[in-house]
Amino acid sequence: MIARDWRTQCVTCQDDMFPQILLWAQYCTEAGEKIYRSLAAGAKGEKRIKPILFPYDMQGTTRYVDFDTARPTYATDARYCQISHVVADTESWEQKVAQTLESMGAKYFKNDLHVGFTIPYTFDGAPQRYVPDFVARIGEINMILEVTGEKKPDKEAKVSTVRNLWVPAINNDGRFGKWAFLELRDPWNAKTEITEYLGTL
Repeated sequence: MIARDWRTQCVTCQDDMFPQILLWAQYCTEAGEKIYRSLAAGAKGEKRIKPILFPYDMQGTTRYVDFDTARPTYATDARYCQISHVVADTESWEQKVAQTLESMGAKYFKNDLHVGFTIPYTFDGAPQRYVPDFVARIGEINMILEVTGEKKPDKEAKVSTVRNLWVPAINNDGRFGKWAFLELRDPWNAKTEITEYLGTL
């Protein structure tokens, strides 16, 4: 019903385009995912979505993370991060964010597949795993931090899933503290962006 109304009321075909192109599987899947995420984001009242947790490992730890890398690294302060080094996937922004979090007294880690913190989402109808850039505990708030970079087609799906599904679900569970999600637009202005965002919570 919603999809039919959207097709008849919102779709405008230009030049030689025709509505049947929406029947292509990829476009159908993308439209369905966007409709679902929009419904989740626009739902009135308190969201009562609940998480589905791994029964054997509901709460992970960085205490035993240990792996080798040939990439550049930044040595962390053990008072703030249990992982000895931040792996630099790019030239410098990872180090800058780590330094900022340490200056704020945050407990944090630079996320990596070796750490194992991933968030499931779907893109083009296929299950995917989103690996956020940083996770930090600032005061009483657990924050997922994503440094916004190149706009890729799956970025919207990742961000929407975390903001509208994962964070509300984990907060509704209530056993893991309060969580929030922030996209950092400028790693060199991270302290200001984080402080301003925390003021809105």
